[in-house]
Amino acid sequence: MLKKRIFSGLIGAALTVLLIYEGGIAYFLAVFILTLLGLEEYSRLSVRGNYYFPRYISFAAAGIYLILLFFQVPNVLEAAPLFLFFPFTIYLLLKKEFSFRDLIFVTWGVIYIAWLFGFLIALRNLPNGLNYTLLLFLSIWFNDTFAYFIGRSLGKHKLIPRISPNKTVEGALGGMLGTVGFVVLFSGSVQMGAGAAVLAGVLISLLGQAGDLLESALKRFLDTKDSGELIPGHGGVLDRFDSVLMTAPFLYFYVKFISEVL
Repeated sequence: MLKKRIFSGLIGAALTVLLIYEGGIAYFLAVFILTLLGLEEYSRLSVRGNYYFPRYISFAAAGIYLILLFFQVPNVLEAAPLFLFFPFTIYLLLKKEFSFRDLIFVTWGVIYIAWLFGFLIALRNLPNGLNYTLLLFLSIWFNDTFAYFIGRSLGKHKLIPRISPNKTVEGALGGMLGTVGFVVLFSGSVQMGAGAAVLAGVLISLLGQAGDLLESALKRFLDTKDSGELIPGHGGVLDRFDSVLMTAPFLYFYVKFISEVL
């Protein structure tokens, strides 16, 4: 299982780096497809919880949003939560059997998946976006790798066992140290000062692990092991990109508004 996980992880990492370097339409299409696959996984998860999820409306809304984002329509990123919220609100209100339970589940899922995946496009569109996007993915991989191996070798104290019984405090701290070290080493490529790099590394690690725990909580709530089976040894798109979804918005806003003053 570990060999399969490492092999598929290396293949996925190489493909991701290639697409980030390529940018343009190839990168956009990759994010677009991942978003739709994530929504499809969420749709299947909704069945487990007996929630109603309008798949095709979610695909259409997410697709329109990502296309507008790709063409850098002003303010679309900031307006996206409302843009993604209203179609589902109106649609579910018009249904014969309206349920706030469905409305909350649907809108949360679409905003969580489509809006947050959109930040991968917004980040790549920034000046020096190539290096910032590489920083995002590489720091998450360092975080996951250090957390996994340090947790396995030194982990004794459970982090939040009711959500993720295998995660340990030692693993979480190891992941943070690995992330901070990498971001500091990489900071010259993104003109980030030492203080900004350390703070970014700490917050990327914290948010990345929070994203992983959030996905674990969702799966536990819906009583399922993985969100999908797309990636051997890693599960589905939501399993693989849960940390990225939480950190991409942070890094985008951090680059735009914070890092230059530190």
